[in-house]
Amino acid sequence: MTAPGRTLVVPVTAQWYLAGWRSKYRLRAKAIRAHVDGRERIIGVAATLLGYTVALGVFAEPCRATRGWYRDFGHRFGRYTIGGWRTIRRVPVSTGWAFGGNGSRIGCTVTVASRTLMCAKLATRADLRASRERHGDLHRKAAQ
Repeated sequence: MTAPGRTLVVPVTAQWYLAGWRSKYRLRAKAIRAHVDGRERIIGVAATLLGYTVALGVFAEPCRATRGWYRDFGHRFGRYTIGGWRTIRRVPVSTGWAFGGNGSRIGCTVTVASRTLMCAKLATRADLRASRERHGDLHRKAAQ
């Protein structure tokens, strides 16, 4: 389902968008499908009534953002980061998850009035201990 050139798009959250346009159909309901990671997934729904279509979905274009800021802290109990940025598109309210390299949840994001705040856990206490042991060995060898 391809929308025509004159489409009204309103961001509902940082990922979900509400779109509307004039259509040639009188009555229709349809799932919006896309290929994501090699498989076909449903990314939204569209409904048409009397030639007007309204769609709700997670569309390909994410909200663009300004350059953000990040601060790391908590070296004693694990390593955490807190960060923030402003989205270019209007996003009234949104929440989401921050994911690590292996796909696990490591933190969360909250957006209010296009300002996003993120808090995430970068490393556990055991990870930091192992890193210090590895780097400590390297520093001792370099000193000798």
